[in-house]
Amino acid sequence: MPSLSLLSDTELLARVPAMVQVERIARADVVEHLMEVERRRLYLDQACSSLYVYCRERLEYSEDAALKRARVARLALRLPRVLHELRSGAIHLTGLFLLERYLNNENAEELLTLARGQSRRGLEKMLAVRFPRPDVPSSVEAIERAAGDATGDSQPRADSGPNPWLTCPETDAGVAGGRSHSSYRRSRLEPLSAERYRVEFTASAALRAKIEQARELISHTLPNGDLAPLFERALDELIARELKRRVGAGKPRRVSTPRPGSRHVPRTVARQVWERDGSQCTFVDSSGRRCQERQFLTFEHRHPFSQGGPATLENLCILCKAHNAHSARNVFGDAFIAERIAARETNTASIGDVTGTRNSEKAGRPPSDSNVFPKVRSALTHMGFPPRAVTSTLTRLHRDQPGLEVEPLLRAALSLLTPPPP
Repeated sequence: MPSLSLLSDTELLARVPAMVQVERIARADVVEHLMEVERRRLYLDQACSSLYVYCRERLEYSEDAALKRARVARLALRLPRVLHELRSGAIHLTGLFLLERYLNNENAEELLTLARGQSRRGLEKMLAVRFPRPDVPSSVEAIERAAGDATGDSQPRADSGPNPWLTCPETDAGVAGGRSHSSYRRSRLEPLSAERYRVEFTASAALRAKIEQARELISHTLPNGDLAPLFERALDELIARELKRRVGAGKPRRVSTPRPGSRHVPRTVARQVWERDGSQCTFVDSSGRRCQERQFLTFEHRHPFSQGGPATLENLCILCKAHNAHSARNVFGDAFIAERIAARETNTASIGDVTGTRNSEKAGRPPSDSNVFPKVRSALTHMGFPPRAVTSTLTRLHRDQPGLEVEPLLRAALSLLTPPPP
């Protein structure tokens, strides 16, 4: 749609909600038509054994999309009111798919009311609280064996309970404990009850060996070798170490004053910022909605560091990677960000050259300028040039003009690092 490029930001954002509403109504219309196809069993004349197969083979939906639409259509035949929830957008298609196993005439009003406006994760949590399932036993299984077991078991294990995300379409055939072979390809965090979760992921042989070694090392304090307390203990230590690395921990340290021009954030200040911002991105949009991201967080200067912004509690905040880049683009423009990305890629590529040089030194074959490189790098960084830019420039010069002595190398680096006069 080439015309979209002519729209202003305001016009484009104003159009999107209307398009979403059209999409929502169209999806509900599809489900309503599938209800009638199911009622008349028209899929049988189309050489399909079920509505799911019809959606998959004739309508060419993906397995996941076909399963959701088929089950929600059958749910709507039992409880026609759910179609209104879908058409209005009060409950999304995935939400109705999750509810399908639990809804009946007696609890429909209550469950639908609770489900309105919920995300998928919120619905999973709500259902786990209302319909708790027993814990699953700790186990380490080979994927091939688990897949082989699945082929001969058409009923879920009693200890797993229903799992609409990891079961096979229509009949749940080929599933052991609600786990298909493909489910091992991704991690899974699924609530079983209000306070209990099922955690599932694929591990390498090396991780399996580490798990067994950890079990052996703490066998006196954890004689049953249960995986849950083992991982919890390991994660406690990992979290404590990472928090200490990022924001400091333990006894309060003496507050150090950063050197002028330094980007260093004192750990005491970092810890205060981290606690104040709740370890969450602080970006807030024009409607007052705050970004919910808690991964890939960075400390950001409200008044940019390059413009003299200090590393103080008042001037620092937490932003996620995306909003950090968004903030930088707003301040410096797209061209500047593109240049920085290109420079970073160049610097990353140069790391291989530096590593190769170090490897040659370890092998007893130091380059002729092995003592020159650190001297010139130290001199340039003391002049105020960014360390990464210095390393990138010297690496390129070492590659293109090997064997330069200190003075020629310093002059060549200065000519590259210093922009020519206008």
